[in-house]
Amino acid sequence: MENGRLNKNHAPAVYVYLIALVTVGLPLSRFVMSISQILLLVYWLFTGFSYQNFFKGFKKNIITKIKAFYNNKPAVVFASIYFMHLAGLIYTTDFHYAAKDLRVKLPILIFPLVFASMPKLSFKQFKKILLIFVAAVTAGITLSFIKYLNENYIDVRELSPFLSPIRFSLNILLGIVVLSYFILYDKTVSLSGKILSAILILIFLFFLIIIESITAVGTLLVIITTFLLFNLLRIKYLWLKITMVFIIIALPVALGIHIYNIVNKATTPPNINISKLDTLTANGNHYEHDMNYGLEDGKLVGIYLCKKELRKAWNKRSKLDYDGKALSGDNIDNIIIRYMTSKGLRKDSAGISALSDWDIRKIEEGVANINYVSHPGLKSRILKIILGYQRYIKTGDPSGNSVTQRYEYLKGSFLLIKEHPLWGVGTGDFENELFKEYKKMKSKLKKKYIFHPHNQFVSITITFGLLGLLWFIFSLIYPPLKLGFFNDYFFLAFFIMIILSMFSDDTMDTQAGATLFAFFYSFLLFTRKEKKSLYISL
Repeated sequence: MENGRLNKNHAPAVYVYLIALVTVGLPLSRFVMSISQILLLVYWLFTGFSYQNFFKGFKKNIITKIKAFYNNKPAVVFASIYFMHLAGLIYTTDFHYAAKDLRVKLPILIFPLVFASMPKLSFKQFKKILLIFVAAVTAGITLSFIKYLNENYIDVRELSPFLSPIRFSLNILLGIVVLSYFILYDKTVSLSGKILSAILILIFLFFLIIIESITAVGTLLVIITTFLLFNLLRIKYLWLKITMVFIIIALPVALGIHIYNIVNKATTPPNINISKLDTLTANGNHYEHDMNYGLEDGKLVGIYLCKKELRKAWNKRSKLDYDGKALSGDNIDNIIIRYMTSKGLRKDSAGISALSDWDIRKIEEGVANINYVSHPGLKSRILKIILGYQRYIKTGDPSGNSVTQRYEYLKGSFLLIKEHPLWGVGTGDFENELFKEYKKMKSKLKKKYIFHPHNQFVSITITFGLLGLLWFIFSLIYPPLKLGFFNDYFFLAFFIMIILSMFSDDTMDTQAGATLFAFFYSFLLFTRKEKKSLYISL
């Protein structure tokens, strides 16, 4: 900065560190996320002019910056997503919800406005910000690992201490993209730096598996496949081409086979001859052997079941009554039976005696399968989906399982879209109208599980109709197309990640999601001139 004016040749250090502060807040703190945006906007307002004639200089400076933003058509088109939400006020009735929604989505206006009208970053500054972001993600994962190792959680979602697991997994995924760049593309990174990056990638991947983020793992496979395909045609060596084709085919096939084996084992009853099972417990009481009780991890829940002994033995070890509720609100008798089945124990007094105090506590908290807390991962996630689907088919209640809930959300959403196909229901009436639709279709969703569609494109269509959806898609595609950034390593990886996330979540409907989306979309497009090639030098 010279005499109060911005040097156009490079971005000021304060500006760079304020951007970096946003990246620290993204995985670690909603407060930092909010305050950093305010500081960045204040800096944008009060820098770049001479203070000798404050009011005149301030006015001229703001006009100059707004003109710079206006002349950057890709930035204006992206920010039009926010303007579309403002326009949705014209035909809304619930202004309280509309005000909340506009506040949450404010980053979609702030970041393109600021980044498009400020000096460009050098690649050194750009890389420094990305390194700080990776450090913040690493800190978040470290804190989560401490909780995981102490087994101080009921559900894997609790392992994400600051954000929802969906938002945190997007941060982790982007961290993997950045670290991969340092290994594959950045020749200035030392061997030790590349080794450290590789170790961090393995840790990040392991954590994604622990928190059962199937969407993030699937997205990573799509990103890897995309980049391999981009590089495939440019490779000279036949053996390397064959290797890459093998990887492209083998990764999804191997994952598919693994998932099939898990599902097959979990849903196929074991071949048991009921006449050969013991009929009496060690105390001489009769076992029930109900082959239709269901499966838990591929084990029959209804065999070696003696409720008489279970009730007596459980009530001796726990203050929660066998015929009552767990802390989660579910019937504790069913949780006990499922949990003991997952441990391979007979459901009798001897089985209760074999449970540790830790097991008792987890059952009381509502954990129905030991693998949910001892071995979380892809298998546990699939088992939960299977269980939820089976319960939905049997009872029609989708509550408590993300897949069946999403199915119910989409049913209600498409019914509402049919009623308001062109213009939607407006910015403020989105939630009220959708929840009314759930009631009209007599959904069995429990109140605590009534949410939005978990699909950003569907949410946009409900709010603004099919015309709004078309504009939303245009607003996402036009800026990188106009600026030629679809062949940039960082932006393409982020674009794939964020678009796929929008098919499984309302990415823009929370502060963390809207900020992550708006910040990195704008940061990767509008803060630099230099693109980074998709192609690896081999």
